[in-house]
Amino acid sequence: MHIPNFKLYILYICGLLFLILSIGIYWASIESNVFQGVKEMFNLRWGVVTLLDFYIGASVIGVWISVMEKSIFRGVIWTLCIYLLGNLATLVYLVRRAWVSNNFSEIFIPAKK
Repeated sequence: MHIPNFKLYILYICGLLFLILSIGIYWASIESNVFQGVKEMFNLRWGVVTLLDFYIGASVIGVWISVMEKSIFRGVIWTLCIYLLGNLATLVYLVRRAWVSNNFSEIFIPAKK
């Protein structure tokens, strides 16, 4: 798939999503810190399921990153970053992938060599 200026589009989209997520994190942190929020989430069944959903998704993304990077070590490092920083780290990874890719498809599918 050939999309002209795909790197610029990915940068703008990920930058906008990063900004929105950062503002959301700041907005939530005004009310309480993250540890208090997690404690409250564990008191709700939906909170537990939401955390479970996030960590399963983060693990799947980590496996995908391991495949893309052809390195289990790098995949584990990125997965730990996602566990700690959430989708902020995922967005950073997508921008990084876009920057080293020759076309849009290579962002998501390993290049054939």
